[in-house]
Amino acid sequence: MTSSATARIDHLLTYVPDLEAAADLFQRMGFHLSPLSRIEQMGVANRMALMRPQSPGQASYIELMSPYEPARLPPPLQPVLSGGPGIGSMVLVADDVSGFRTSVLAQGFECAPPAHVTREWKIPGEPSVFPEFDVMLPVEAPLRFNACKYYNLHLYLREDWTAHPNGAIRLLKVLAVADDPADLDFFASLFGQPGVVQADGSLLLPSGEIALEIIPADGLKSRFGIEPDGRAPGYLGYEIEVESLQKLRTQLQAGGVPFQDGDGLISITPDTGLGNLILFSEAA
Repeated sequence: MTSSATARIDHLLTYVPDLEAAADLFQRMGFHLSPLSRIEQMGVANRMALMRPQSPGQASYIELMSPYEPARLPPPLQPVLSGGPGIGSMVLVADDVSGFRTSVLAQGFECAPPAHVTREWKIPGEPSVFPEFDVMLPVEAPLRFNACKYYNLHLYLREDWTAHPNGAIRLLKVLAVADDPADLDFFASLFGQPGVVQADGSLLLPSGEIALEIIPADGLKSRFGIEPDGRAPGYLGYEIEVESLQKLRTQLQAGGVPFQDGDGLISITPDTGLGNLILFSEAA
């Protein structure tokens, strides 16, 4: 498959019912968030934990999003930004969003043609900037996803926004759960890279520098101490690479954020992590 027909993981759109409370949690975890931004034509507001991608042509971040005027939400975003908190959509970056849409249609999913969007991003104390991108709205799949292409990526790579007190470097992995991970191997075609079945039965799907790991539902308890609770198929959370686990521990303790420590990982449970299991690993 040609590169124009594939895409790679760029960031996660996470739904939070209370954006202010979510921002407070992330700041107590030691993240430096982008200023509040409203996308007025859609009636949504966001803040982002922007990190430092290791590959050109993409970003790496967690987007906290909440509707402030639900009546304006486009229909494809209504199921993404409702219900319980958690990952609403895995956002991919593509060199050619229209070409990638062809691949999505070939997998049997329905999706509208991409739209070209420019919006004003008001930054306190600075002139407005105008992010421009092609975007394909979320696809209703067992794991919801969508795709974009940036025209001014540098806006998401500001050094003052990508440096975090907790030492966060980049998004490393998206975690999901399925009764049978093989049912979701269509992502291998969309990513243009073969998946790898691991010893515990999970399916690791490389996607550029960020991987999607799909874990068997019957293995959640033994691996993470989490009951499936009807999650499958669905998103479980994500893993972030940090400079130092000790630096992160200090931030979490200072912020009063409960965490678990073991097996070379620090974890925050879904009850604390806005519906997401958040893992942190130390850079090699």
